[in-house]
Amino acid sequence: MSSYYRVELSGERVAVSYAELAALRKDILRYFDDNLGETVSIYMPADEFTLPYWKYLSLGFTRPSAESVHYQRLVEEGCLALLNGITLELLDEPIVITRHWAAEPVETLLRYAEYYQPSSARLVPARDHVLRTLTFVQNLSERDFDQYGLLTTADHLPGAKWFAEEIVRAYFSWRLTV
Repeated sequence: MSSYYRVELSGERVAVSYAELAALRKDILRYFDDNLGETVSIYMPADEFTLPYWKYLSLGFTRPSAESVHYQRLVEEGCLALLNGITLELLDEPIVITRHWAAEPVETLLRYAEYYQPSSARLVPARDHVLRTLTFVQNLSERDFDQYGLLTTADHLPGAKWFAEEIVRAYFSWRLTV
């Protein structure tokens, strides 16, 4: 029996199994490895990265241990990075989304991001960037695109750079020093 849980928007704690944690870890580490050194050209194959990452931002545990703290940090930072990747994909393909997670309305992702409380001040910029970008995506209109269908009204590069350095690259630095 796992001691991990995630918190729903209603405040309800939902048990998270070890199988769910393993699937999250697999996706997070794959995302980190595939996107090390990338800023906005995020690699997220359409048939992979299919979990509802936004639901795991508020991962918690009932039995503290070194492993539980490690998994909480990995899942929180990894899910934030994956949400950043999702928002970049939404900006890249705002009209025709073919991703599994795209069946979920942007409003749902936004609500989970709004509900999420970062575990450290270091992650506040990540939450703020995801919130800004999801809000922007939710309010997209034709005026945000040029005649070729390219996005012209937003600059998400600073936030994307933050994720590339402070989450993805930092993970590898952190793992090398642990």
